[in-house]
Parts: sequence; C-alpha cells; structure tokens
Amino acid sequence: MGGRTLQRYSKAMAQVTNLNRFRKARDKAARATQADANRAQFGRTKAQKAADAADVARREAALDAAKRDE
Repeated sequence: MGGRTLQRYSKAMAQVTNLNRFRKARDKAARATQADANRAQFGRTKAQKAADAADVARREAALDAAKRDE
C-alpha cells in the first residue's frame, strides 16, 4: 500500500527551481536595457568628440576672422 502512494506522488512532483537564478536573469536583462539606453544617450567615441571640438574651433576662428576692428 505504501509503495503505490509513493509512486503516485513521485509522478506528480514538479522540478525544484532556483528562484535566485530567475531573479538574477531578470535583473541582468534590466541592466542591459538600461545600458543600451545610456549608450544611445551618452555614447560617443573619442573621435566623434574630437571632430565636434575641431568643428567648434573652426567656426569660432571663422567668426573671429570676420569681426571688424573699430
């Protein structure tokens, strides 16, 4: 009698899951999403920053050259 009961319950039992693994995976996905947003907002290469700085310097030099002396 005890053997049949054990058989019945052993088929109905589910797998044990580690909830920490799912929590960590969820948090990792959230961090990845935030990182993508930050890269889109702030991510510029050094070359892009240098090109923009050179462009600003060129425009300022052109403006200074066009000034009149009074």
